[in-house]
Formats: sequence, C-alpha cells, structure tokens
Amino acid sequence: MNQPSSKPPNYAEIIREILTSVNSPIAIKDLADLILLARPSSAKNPYNAALTKIHEEQGRQLVYLDLEHVLPLRLAYQGARYRIRLTRENIDQSALSIYECFHHYLPPNFSEDNIFLIDSQGNPIPYKVLKPPHTISLTTEKEVEYQNPVIVLKEWFHSQRMYVKDHILVTVKDWEKGIFQIERERFGEQRQDHLAERNRYFADEMYKLLESAKYEDVHVHVVLPTIYARMPDKDGYPPDHWMVIVDNDPRLVTDGWSIRYPDSGFTQLERMFADATGQSLMTKGYEFSKEEAKYVYRFRALLKPKPSIWREIEIQGRQTLEDLDHNLRIAFNHDTSDHLSGFWKKVIRTGSSKKRFREVDIGTVNPFEYAEGSDTAIAALKLAVGDQIKYVYDFGDWIEHTLELQSINEAEKGIRYPREIARNKPKYEYCTECLKEGKETIAAWICYTCSNEEQQDILVCEKCLVKHEEHDINELIY
Repeated sequence: MNQPSSKPPNYAEIIREILTSVNSPIAIKDLADLILLARPSSAKNPYNAALTKIHEEQGRQLVYLDLEHVLPLRLAYQGARYRIRLTRENIDQSALSIYECFHHYLPPNFSEDNIFLIDSQGNPIPYKVLKPPHTISLTTEKEVEYQNPVIVLKEWFHSQRMYVKDHILVTVKDWEKGIFQIERERFGEQRQDHLAERNRYFADEMYKLLESAKYEDVHVHVVLPTIYARMPDKDGYPPDHWMVIVDNDPRLVTDGWSIRYPDSGFTQLERMFADATGQSLMTKGYEFSKEEAKYVYRFRALLKPKPSIWREIEIQGRQTLEDLDHNLRIAFNHDTSDHLSGFWKKVIRTGSSKKRFREVDIGTVNPFEYAEGSDTAIAALKLAVGDQIKYVYDFGDWIEHTLELQSINEAEKGIRYPREIARNKPKYEYCTECLKEGKETIAAWICYTCSNEEQQDILVCEKCLVKHEEHDINELIY
C-alpha cells in the first residue's frame, strides 16, 4: 500500500529555510526567486505573490533594510544594545521583570526558562526564574507578591554591588537562543550626553516609522528590529529600553504591543466612561484663554463628493463642535434632529513625499444626548489658518465634508454666531421627467432606485416626486 506523500512546506517554512543560510542583507528580488524555485506558484503573477509572502513575514522572520533589501531578524538583533534603569525594588529583590526588561527583545513565544545570561567575559550568570504568582521576602516583616515572571540574580547583584542609580547594559548575543550579555555601568561612568543623543536617535527613528506607516500605529515587533538593522553603530553606546524612550517622548505612546500617536482619538473605554458619567473627554491640554474664546473662526466647508458645493461658516472660539455641527446641518440641508455626526482633525504626516494626512478624532455629535462634541470648544482645538477638519454627517450614508480654516478674526459687535456668511453660486439641474416633456424645471431630488435601474441620474422636481414616493430618494444640495 502506498504511503501518502508528506505535506509540502508552506511559504513561511520555505522563507525560514532560506534565511538560515543568509548571513547578510539579501535583495528582495533574489529572495522572491528562491521562494518560487522552492515552491512554484500558479498565481497570475507569481513574483507579486512571492513579494506578498515576504511582506507577511516582516517582524516575524525578517525586516526591510530599504525598498530593495531585507535582513533576517536574527541578524537585525545580533549585537543590539540597550540599558535597564534600576529601581529600589530591583535592588532590594535582586530581580528583573522579564516582560519589562527582556520580553520585547526575544523571538515570539520564547520560553523564559530558556533565557541565558552571560557576563562580559562570556561566563554564564546563575539565576532562577520565578513565575506568577510568587512572593519574594525582603525582610521578616515585608513580602512582595509578583504577578509577572522575574529573573532573580542574587549572586550577580551582590558580586557587582549594584546601586540604585547604576544601569545594567544588555547586549543581544543570540536572538534565536535568547542569549543576553549583561554588565554593570556604574552611576559615575554614565555619559548623559551620549545617552541623550542615542535616545533621541531611537525616538526619531520610531517616529519616522510611525509617520510612514499605512495606518496610525506600528507594531513593536517590527519597529525594534528595523531600527537596529538600520542603525549605523548598533554596538555603540546603549540607548534606554525602548519603552523608557517612548514614555519620555511626547510624540509617541504605547500599549506595549504597538506604538501610536498620543492624540490618536478616544478609545472605546474612554467613550463608555464618558457616557456613563456624563463627563467630558477633553483634558487640560485643551484649555484656552478668554481672548481665544472671543475670536471668530471662519471655515469653508466643501461637500467632498462635489467640492464645487461649499458654505462659509463663522463661529466663535468658545462655541462647540455641537454648535458647528448644527450650523453645518442647516447650511447643507441635513436633518437637524437625526443621525450622528463626527469631526476629525487632519494632521499632515511627514513620512512620505506625497501630502498625506492622519485623522485625529476630536468629537462626535449626537442630536439626542451628550457626546464629546457637546463641550469641545473650537478654541480648544488649537487650529491655525490652513488647518483642515473632516466632518461626516450620518455614519450610515457617510456624507463627508472638508472644512478648512480660512481666517481667525475679532468678533463683530452685534453679530450672533455661528452664522453662514457665504455659499457657492448654485448650478441647478433640471427634472428628468419634465425634460421629456420639453420643460426645464429645477430638480430638488434624486431617485436612487430609478438611477440604479437606468444607469444614469434620475432627478425630479417637487411636482414629479409623487411618482417616486416608494423609492429611495435624497434631497439635492446646490
């Protein structure tokens, strides 16, 4: 009886096999050719299919050095250096948290039991791993319970006479095997100028990767090896652990898994809390002066599907997104008592030669109840002339508008804000039904039901609307 043939390796396994023999950067084209040689593809464009498989392994097995070359992760991390800042707790317990100190510099799913520590001479450093939950006794009266696994290094800490202001310098000797070299850097030996320079370099590189990302966050397992792979002097003076760098850079925040912008919008948990308590989501960072509250902000609002349709709105700084929303609904003939709407500030991203924006959630408006837009003042947004806001009415139909700040002026006496001050000259269209009879009657509605059936816009006037009452219709905006 014939034995069934073994299952062919998948693309990840093929890439892994190829990269085991790679000891320097490899051209993406060459890697794609080797993949197709090992597993010919029946795809319409095999080369593009191979490129897709390579991209899927970013941060898993390889990183992109540039647009044309990749580097295996084991080489990207080899020789990578960073430092661990100590706390009084570290000293008292002679222990380091595996998650806070080593986790992000290890392969995925690496067992903490297999971490191997050596000193600067290559000698093994004895330690033991305590897994949660566990308790460490500091004195006969004091115990500390840990919920994360720690490495206890009593002998090494004591032999090094570690001091709370000392740093531990870490060098990744073998990423795949989890081998780290650790050494003490005494407080008096620390070069704060070098450290500040290295941290600034690392933070700038993280920010560049975030700015050039497709979305508004980047995964740590991609960011770390990419920076080390591109670092011109990886074996130079060690920067801080990446989480320390992020915590001290106002451009970045992290949840431990990804890095994103600090103004990336309100989380679902924040929205739930605001709904439950009736409290505003706005923070002290959104405070504004009495003078800013009095200024008048002049916006030009374009209907995105038809930018030739626009309105100009003036609103005072003390007034809110809810006030602006109400005025926009009236100006564009949107329903003022139904549907949610939302605002996003458009921020230019610098990671591309093309003009790209990221969108910062600044508030939702709900006609029925409180939402963060209810008390988000215009002045709190800290807008400058030329800044843009995306405004969406009705999240179902998603009617999108672009608002651009035209000017910031003093308020006029006796004027009530917000107000519409200008609009485009209407370019009227005629009723399709009336045109068949040789009459030119201005259309007020579009019938989507008939438009879809006849593959052209079917426009109707008020008189002819009766024929389409059961259809999907929408009012025209001029």
